[in-house]
Amino acid sequence: MGLLIIRLLNLLNNAPADSTNYFIGLTMINHYEAIKTLSIGEFADLCHVSKSTVSKFARTLGFDDYSDLKDNAAFIENRFNNPLNYRSNILFAMEQDGIEPYFDAVIKDILYLKEHLDMPAITRVAQAIYDHKTVFAFGILFSESAAIDFQFKLAYNGKFIRTFQDDIVQEELIKSADEDSLFIIFTNSGDYLTKQQIRNGTPRKDFFTRTKAKVMVITSNPEISEFPFVEEALVFPHQTNYQTHAYMYQMITDLIVSSFKKINDKK
Repeated sequence: MGLLIIRLLNLLNNAPADSTNYFIGLTMINHYEAIKTLSIGEFADLCHVSKSTVSKFARTLGFDDYSDLKDNAAFIENRFNNPLNYRSNILFAMEQDGIEPYFDAVIKDILYLKEHLDMPAITRVAQAIYDHKTVFAFGILFSESAAIDFQFKLAYNGKFIRTFQDDIVQEELIKSADEDSLFIIFTNSGDYLTKQQIRNGTPRKDFFTRTKAKVMVITSNPEISEFPFVEEALVFPHQTNYQTHAYMYQMITDLIVSSFKKINDKK
């Protein structure tokens, strides 16, 4: 999935429906295939706004200008060479093999998680959430969906944490966080910690090595445990070729919230 699509969806999920940015974003989504060929003037006419308003909109989305926005408009399957790509790993596999192997893979990974999940690590993460007043949960795409779900689960139990779908906001908060902040990072591959996963060329990401905050990670990559800036890595290795982490996240966050509730009830 391209960076422009991600940022447009994030904007439409959060901007007021009567705002100019919402209208421009909606127009861009509805004419997405044409964006790569439309000049700034042509797109401005389509939206009935000025070219300067379109330029401002592009900068609002985090692009340098409209040309930069257009460069990120092309939808190319697996453009970042991600072996865990949703369409390639899940949808194409289901089309080729049928749905039975998919169900079997989910069940196998869940059963393995049941037997091998590090429960003391679950408790340590829950305790850290209880101990920190300022807690964030971040991820990209499906991992960010897990972060949002986690936010609601904790809110049901009186703990209010923050999350943002916007990758630029995430980055700025991690960079500026103080030592009293806690970040729970959802990243199946672990790449969120070291790469700009949804940007052209997947440039390196180094600000985690400089953050003052405490970082805990929920991941399937055991190497994350060795990262010096990671306080705790809660690892759930896959036993199948399917990337079933969306299910793993749900179960792991339920366990963390259950542990948090126990800690909170005792206090």
